[in-house]
Amino acid sequence: MWYSDKIHENLRRLNDCDEVGEIILIDNNSSLKPMHIPYRSKLRYLPQNRNIYVNPAWNLGIQESKYNNICISNDDVLFDTDVLKFIKPHLSEGIYGMSTGNYYGVDKDKSYEINKLDHRPWGWGCLFFINKDNWIPIDERLKIACGDDWLIHHTKSGAYEITNLDLQDDKVSTTAIRGEFSQIQKQDIELWSQYSH
Repeated sequence: MWYSDKIHENLRRLNDCDEVGEIILIDNNSSLKPMHIPYRSKLRYLPQNRNIYVNPAWNLGIQESKYNNICISNDDVLFDTDVLKFIKPHLSEGIYGMSTGNYYGVDKDKSYEINKLDHRPWGWGCLFFINKDNWIPIDERLKIACGDDWLIHHTKSGAYEITNLDLQDDKVSTTAIRGEFSQIQKQDIELWSQYSH
């Protein structure tokens, strides 16, 4: 958190969007928090005393949400909030994440499309949408990796990808690329392999 400047623009867009009732910001690195967070009329800031990691933070966000329709976004991803209106009618069933192609540009002449998944594509969990009633809490032993695999595997009515959504990301992945977290990721993958076989 806070390594990417995109978080501020994302907060502004979400705060200004009529489809958004609240923004829950779970900060696993509150020591780096800026002095002022702009655009905060809808914001609920939840700093953590320690790093609870990605998947437990997702569970916490769902638990804290006052609303049923949920969008979970990485802090370094900037997206067009028009997708919120598009996805809303679909959220009664399933879970919807990103197509890998969204990270490499879109066809401006095409609108968003939804495709059923048979496996998790790269980048799918950087931005995804679900109804709170469909959430199956991620095993708290999974800290960093495989939370998106858990959701795809456990969500009733299946998982889908959204295509042709213009995304900007910094590819920061600060938790994932830091060596101190490699052992946790390895343990996550080993645990997930027990679930998936």
